[in-house]
Amino acid sequence: MVEEERQPRILVVEDEEAIAEGLAFNLERKLYEVEIVPDGHQALERVEQERFDLIVLDVRLPGIDGFEVCGRLRRDGNLTPILMLTARSQPDDVIFGLKSGADDYVVKPFNLAELLARVEVLLRRQRWTGSVVGEDEDSARWSFGDYWVDFGSWQAKTRDGVRELSRKEVAVMKIFAEKPNQVISRRQLLVHVWDLPNHPNTRVVDNVIVALRKAFEENAWRPRHIHSVRGVGYRFVP
Repeated sequence: MVEEERQPRILVVEDEEAIAEGLAFNLERKLYEVEIVPDGHQALERVEQERFDLIVLDVRLPGIDGFEVCGRLRRDGNLTPILMLTARSQPDDVIFGLKSGADDYVVKPFNLAELLARVEVLLRRQRWTGSVVGEDEDSARWSFGDYWVDFGSWQAKTRDGVRELSRKEVAVMKIFAEKPNQVISRRQLLVHVWDLPNHPNTRVVDNVIVALRKAFEENAWRPRHIHSVRGVGYRFVP
């Protein structure tokens, strides 16, 4: 089944049962598949085990808070869209959440229609990223050096063997494949992969590059394929 034929899958990470169940009920009315977990540890486990299209993440969680969950996912190269949900309303908390890697931020008590609209926007960006990958027309493998990437299955031969790349990793590799030996700015990647032309923080791009170097470079400090262009972005050499 191709990606567009299935219902979007949303992970709700919320320890207040009434809020979690209310969110799940209203999201399921929109024909989304919803799973609920009550804490940060279980959230990290489920994201490791399954692919989700969106994470609705409360900040005030037992054990590991939402900021830490978000930060860990981004450091691991997981760029599933994250909508942070919290009672905190201080500007510094909003800034910290976005710098941790969240894509959007809603403060409790929230307006349900607004939250659902924000969910729809984030899912639309995610579907757009899938079109960048080109699942239908680019099923052939692209080979470079000792490695390859299959843009249809998201499988890749990496230093650790054949494994599945994340959606954002595949999208970045698709752009590299289309523009070999060309300088590609971080801003270009934000526009074409994340649909965030005015995002002030390019760290999300760098996190994916780190993950791709771990996958395809023998020595990340002396890369053969993914080269940094100081102050601009990256150049991919097949």
